[in-house]
Amino acid sequence: MFDRIANFIVSMSGLSGRAAEALNFWIYDSLKISFILFLVIFAVGFLRTYIKPEKVRDYLKGKHSILGYVGAGVLGIVSPFCSCSTIPLFLGFVSAGVPFGMTITFLSVSPMVNEAAVVVLFGVLGWKITSLYILGGVSIGIIGGYTLNKLGFDKYIKEFDIGEQTYCEAEISRKERINRAIKEAKSIVKEIIPYVLIGIGIGAIVHGYIPREIISQNLKGAIAVPGAVLVGVPIYTNIMGVIPVVESLIGKGLPIGTSIAFMMSVAALSIPQFVMLKKVMEKKLITTYVLIISLGILSLGLLFNLFFA
Repeated sequence: MFDRIANFIVSMSGLSGRAAEALNFWIYDSLKISFILFLVIFAVGFLRTYIKPEKVRDYLKGKHSILGYVGAGVLGIVSPFCSCSTIPLFLGFVSAGVPFGMTITFLSVSPMVNEAAVVVLFGVLGWKITSLYILGGVSIGIIGGYTLNKLGFDKYIKEFDIGEQTYCEAEISRKERINRAIKEAKSIVKEIIPYVLIGIGIGAIVHGYIPREIISQNLKGAIAVPGAVLVGVPIYTNIMGVIPVVESLIGKGLPIGTSIAFMMSVAALSIPQFVMLKKVMEKKLITTYVLIISLGILSLGLLFNLFFA
């Protein structure tokens, strides 16, 4: 359906050649990703009306070792879509006494891996790469959280006031749950759709105008992976905004691992995230957190390049 709409609009535009290819890519991906975003966010939002935040915190507080870390990683996958919306939940976990390492795992996984991104990645890159991406992202979060906890970095969390917390009512009608899910889906889509459309626009330019040889011949090798991470850090967007760019780069010959490293660094290592974390973390903790997550992303990117070479 979306390809027919895109083809019709392009045919009506009178464009041809690279311009037509770029416009077709932008329209098709904009419609497809927006549709998937709304449906997945609505579905998860509806399910979340049955789960009280305090129950999740109590569950994690009672867990130790690998079960708690895996639970925190899974919770990160179904949490909001960017670091800015993840941090308030992170603060709530800290204030509720959830083990420090598990909160770090949640903070790391949430912006890198979410349910909508998983669905879109599956459609773009296939089940094998998507599965490995999920496993890699959760592993980075678990290793990062466990390492910082073992090193005793919990002492670098600052005192803060989380404020009054409100929770979902235990008994509300299904109609009210649906209304809340629709409201949440509209709110989140409205918040992140500009980043998505811009990301798709950049992807369209790459797809339509940049020759494959420029990327495939000049952006290879081990140095390309750390370079992709460094380029990704200053860019502030969520993972949904960067997936279309990565789709185009891979289509033009950029290695899978380099593309994945870029995507993860954009999502998990944004400068605005560090500015917000500075309010609750001391500099030493932030620096070490960035170092560990960066090393994890670099390692994963290199492994992906080796595996999919």
